[in-house]
Amino acid sequence: MSFLSNAHTHTTFSDGKHTPEEMLAAAKQLGFVSLGFSCHGYQGFDFDYSMTKEGQREYQAAVRRLQAESLEDRTLPRVWLGIEEDGLTPRDWREQNRRELDYVVVSSHYLTRDYEGEPVYVDGLPERLRHYTNHVFDGDMMAMVQQYFDLHVQALLSMPVSIIGHFDLVRIYAKSHNLFDEHCKEYRRIALDALEKAFPCGGLLEINTGAIARGKREDPYPTPELLSAWHDMGGRITITSDCHDAKNLDFFFPEAVQLAKACGFKTAFRLGTGNELFEEVAL
Repeated sequence: MSFLSNAHTHTTFSDGKHTPEEMLAAAKQLGFVSLGFSCHGYQGFDFDYSMTKEGQREYQAAVRRLQAESLEDRTLPRVWLGIEEDGLTPRDWREQNRRELDYVVVSSHYLTRDYEGEPVYVDGLPERLRHYTNHVFDGDMMAMVQQYFDLHVQALLSMPVSIIGHFDLVRIYAKSHNLFDEHCKEYRRIALDALEKAFPCGGLLEINTGAIARGKREDPYPTPELLSAWHDMGGRITITSDCHDAKNLDFFFPEAVQLAKACGFKTAFRLGTGNELFEEVAL
């Protein structure tokens, strides 16, 4: 089957290359039945990457206008308003703004918002991540990995979650920059333990193909081992492209469907075509 929806979509309001209107036009051309926008929400720092409060208000208003159009024009994919919220987002803003959204992708990109005057994020410069690990953990990459997963689990359990964003993002440069062995027993134990702890959050675990589209990885998040474990726990999934470029809106989706099936899933959830936020579809 074709998975004709995407809930993890970025636009020029944060770090995407195309406007919401351009993304919606691309989704229509692909035959999508629904499309969700999830720009990086306000977090109080790193504004090259995320929105300001005012920028987020403008983004939300723009998507709501498209949503109204999609409800009037049934030739358009059904539009939903989401946000990608980082674990370090201030709680007061998170709680205040949550009422304005249809759904939230909860992700963790950062290890700290301030180390030597700058944030450290796991999908940033690999050299800076190595420098941070060398100075904070005496070069122990598994200690850094543990910090990442601890922060991610804490975020997932402390706020309402619709979608669990790129669960094992910490391995983005593990192979390409020889940071650590993602197949070693210790890494796999830490990651699986974190997944089990995160399960009660109730969110959909995304099969995220974005790193492949951007040439950072050759495989999606999460690993097949984690995805199979999620199936055995009774977890639910969705498929997303973490799209920053309209040409990649459905990137690697057929392969993601096959991966899900190989890990035991018979269904996945996509953003709804009517009043329900998510609908279950056969794979």
